[in-house]
Amino acid sequence: MDPELQAIREARLQELKRHSGSLNESAPDQKPAGDAVASLLQPQALERLSRVSLVRPDRVRAVEAYLQQLATRGQITRKISEQEIVEILNGVARDENRKNSTKIIFDRRDQVSSTGLNSASKSGIIHHDDDDEDDFFD
Repeated sequence: MDPELQAIREARLQELKRHSGSLNESAPDQKPAGDAVASLLQPQALERLSRVSLVRPDRVRAVEAYLQQLATRGQITRKISEQEIVEILNGVARDENRKNSTKIIFDRRDQVSSTGLNSASKSGIIHHDDDDEDDFFD
């Protein structure tokens, strides 16, 4: 990689760290973004997480919690790359969408069962199966 480009990236990363630190000072109940997980991430991954924290701080908190959980279990053996952070962010977004989506299930059952057909015809209900009409109101 070009050394000049690397220097620009590092300067931008430091600026993002300072910016996220000043945002978190105004909200004392939040921990600074990247402090606990910065040692687990490659610089590009930390930069990506810092950018996402500006737009979706809830997702970044979920990712940080997930990474801390993996670290305490000893499942992280190397630094997390930017591509892996993207995959984790996509997983968190998928989970949020699954939680927030509404699923409507239509359970359509026959009104008259085979044993109830005789009793239905005795009670005066006439059921025509050979009609081409819509049976919605039958």
